Amino acid sequence: MRMKLKIALGFALCAVAITAHAEKIALVGATAINPADGKVMPNATVVINGDKIEHVSMGKQDAAALGKQIDCVGKFILPGYIDTHVHFFQSGDLFTRPDGADLNAVRPYKEEVAWIKSHLDDTFARYIRCGITSVVDVGGPFWNFEVRKRANATAKAPRVAVAGPLISSVSREKLDLGDPPIVKIDTAEQAREFVRKLTEQKPDVVKIWYIVDKDHAVESFRPIVRATIEESHAHNIRVAVHATELETARAAVEEGADVLVHSVIDKPVDEAFVKL
Repeated sequence: MRMKLKIALGFALCAVAITAHAEKIALVGATAINPADGKVMPNATVVINGDKIEHVSMGKQDAAALGKQIDCVGKFILPGYIDTHVHFFQSGDLFTRPDGADLNAVRPYKEEVAWIKSHLDDTFARYIRCGITSVVDVGGPFWNFEVRKRANATAKAPRVAVAGPLISSVSREKLDLGDPPIVKIDTAEQAREFVRKLTEQKPDVVKIWYIVDKDHAVESFRPIVRATIEESHAHNIRVAVHATELETARAAVEEGADVLVHSVIDKPVDEAFVKL
């Protein structure tokens, strides 16, 4: 894996991707901002040695110790942003979710997915241009793992963490082109088997799509949630859950979910939920 360092630069938070090498680089004259403590450092110098930030200081520096200097006067330096909820299999256009709005007659979904795959490098670069240096894909087809591999080999790319297909209480056949992003699981043992299959790809997270409606009650899917979380934790993998109702969110947290990827939207949360 090629090591990369990303630093967000500029009024518009443009990003510079620097592939790790032996050369020492100094970003000179910018205003550095540390969001951890709110400290603002005018006329700062950030010295990067290989893939490490060696030090950050203010004022005049010994030029001989700075290596290659990049003039950053009038710009800002701050840590890159992290987008913790993306889906690489979705482009964001009208044709990307035929299960919600089926526009296959206008643009076949197969062509949509092919376009997404062929434009991954541009997608990576757009994240960097926006100052986003790390992203988490919380569910998609098995080719998600190829996206992570490609990002790791691309200089102008964010750090990518991925989940595989969503373990779901419902199916979405219109998204299935042979490598479905959402897989309906019917039993606890199926859930455990699927998690074990996912572990072969070393996912950064396992995702549950906890969908309830008149045909899918909260409690009916709960044993599968429990089995998924238990098996994932047995392999030291965290579990993220889509649970937008108070009772699904409550069940997910009670079963040991590590992350809820959305807020509860159907009713105000209660004190008991807050204390979980």
